[in-house]
Amino acid sequence: MNPSPASPNQSTLPPAVGLLGPTCPQALWPLAAAVAAQAAASFLQLRLFVTHDPLARAIKLGADFAKEQALGVIPADWMGWLAQPVIQLINEHVTPYAITGKALMASWALLLGVIIPASVAVLAFLVLHLGLRLTGGAPGGWRATARSVFGIFAVSDFAVLAWTWLMIAQGGDFLTRTLGLAGGLIAIRLISLAWLLVDLTKRHQLGALRVILLGLPTLFLSLAVSALFAFAHWLWFTASFALDILI
Repeated sequence: MNPSPASPNQSTLPPAVGLLGPTCPQALWPLAAAVAAQAAASFLQLRLFVTHDPLARAIKLGADFAKEQALGVIPADWMGWLAQPVIQLINEHVTPYAITGKALMASWALLLGVIIPASVAVLAFLVLHLGLRLTGGAPGGWRATARSVFGIFAVSDFAVLAWTWLMIAQGGDFLTRTLGLAGGLIAIRLISLAWLLVDLTKRHQLGALRVILLGLPTLFLSLAVSALFAFAHWLWFTASFALDILI
């Protein structure tokens, strides 16, 4: 027997959707690319911090200076048998400080290069999307917010990396590199946050009222927070530039 056709009055249930909306693999590709770019930027930033560790360089510079001064007072006749014990003694006293300093700076590098950027990106996405939902809705959906936040933050981090590498590679005097790094960091953060506001406005079709009353205050608050992290980044590499003068 053939099954009876469905009654015209029979309701058909729509496909199940998750809490964040329907699942569409194609729509997740841009978001996945933005998150991957953010992760890559954090990894490269970590390597940059670890490579240019000012404390480890300062300890090594101090140890080399101590060896030079100690060997300078040893008579030439005693140099053959006394130089090596003196160097070994200095190394034994410096090594614990070097290990401790390296571990400390590695922790700070992980914090500044990975933990803080990732936490800020996730927190910014949550706060922005929740704020949009509570103040009139987010027509573009959560994926639009996530793509804006993670994508623009990733571009900003890559720009910071490129500018820092440029300041390191170009050499020059201390003042030029220090002021150049500070100016670049300020400009990059300002441009990226303004770009984020414009991009969110376009994706969610925000009205002028929400942009003025909510977007602009959020932009200025974000600039103040970004200034703290930019200062930590600037201070790290400024110390490295100062050590270049002594080497």
